[in-house]
Amino acid sequence: MPRIGDKMNRIEHKTKDGDSIVIFDDLFDYSTRMLWFQAIYNSSLTFGISYDSQLSDMKSVSGLGNHWPKYEWDNYGLDRHKNWPEVQKELGDRQWKRTWLNVATGKELFRFHADHNLNNAKSILYYPNLKWDTDWDGQTLFKSRDGKTYEYCIDYVPGRLVVFDSIIPHKATHANHEAPGLRMIINAVFYKEEKK
Repeated sequence: MPRIGDKMNRIEHKTKDGDSIVIFDDLFDYSTRMLWFQAIYNSSLTFGISYDSQLSDMKSVSGLGNHWPKYEWDNYGLDRHKNWPEVQKELGDRQWKRTWLNVATGKELFRFHADHNLNNAKSILYYPNLKWDTDWDGQTLFKSRDGKTYEYCIDYVPGRLVVFDSIIPHKATHANHEAPGLRMIINAVFYKEEKK
């Protein structure tokens, strides 16, 4: 498997709006990913309300996961890994603002959404499951800013990290009945405070 420093596995897609989606594979070694997965597995998860479903469907739908305060992000250690500078190149001087851990149970209503409305905000998606078959589905879909055109579909690949402009509408898809486990994802947002 290629490693950063040998041959980086990086794919970039530009949307019709000029937004960027960058995919990194094989950025983190398996033993590190296993420790990170264990940390998630041992963490406390809570059920929360999916507010977008309240607005769009006038009903409450629970989601399983956690909003991570800064110390949780720091403890997890993605940004301390030796290959994080490759990700930081995409983030530039943007600073961490928030992180979510989402665990899909199959009962969620996934809706297209933007992580942030600032043009300078960037998001990351990290796929922490150690095993995932693409036949199990669970992709991430991206649309154009106006929501009319599908721009890109990213398969759930264990250890994959995606950096994209936070303003791009995106959503998860459910895993199918063949998936033996839960679809997990870490989503973080980075941006620069706009000067007033």
